[in-house]
Amino acid sequence: MNTVFTKLKPYAPLFIRLGLAAVFLLFGYHKLSEPEQARAEIQLLLDMGLGSAAALNYYVGLFEMIVGISFIVGWGIKYTAPLATLSLLGILGAILRSGVTIDPNLYRDLGLIGAALSLWLTGAGPLSLDERKKAPTDALQV
Repeated sequence: MNTVFTKLKPYAPLFIRLGLAAVFLLFGYHKLSEPEQARAEIQLLLDMGLGSAAALNYYVGLFEMIVGISFIVGWGIKYTAPLATLSLLGILGAILRSGVTIDPNLYRDLGLIGAALSLWLTGAGPLSLDERKKAPTDALQV
């Protein structure tokens, strides 16, 4: 059993990437396909006073789709993971500002923040464009 964990350990960033990608793609798809269903998020955006909630919701949906795709292919993780973390921290802050403290979304967002930070620290891992981009330069330095 230990050998299975040893063999799979290098793939931990891949599993984190795919899990985060699924969440961000679903969030983004939800915002883009059914914007009226994202009433709570639109209300949070309105409360922040950042402008047109419908436009912001659309751009946040696009951002989430781009982040999800980036996580799937493992490209630009050192930039995408901190951006995803900041996005999640913004949502977390908005939830906390609204006075809600016992909300399942709060706990989910804390877990996603931890996963995004972990991915930022570990890198994209195997089976990623970032890793593939590093491979030729590593071979030249040998």
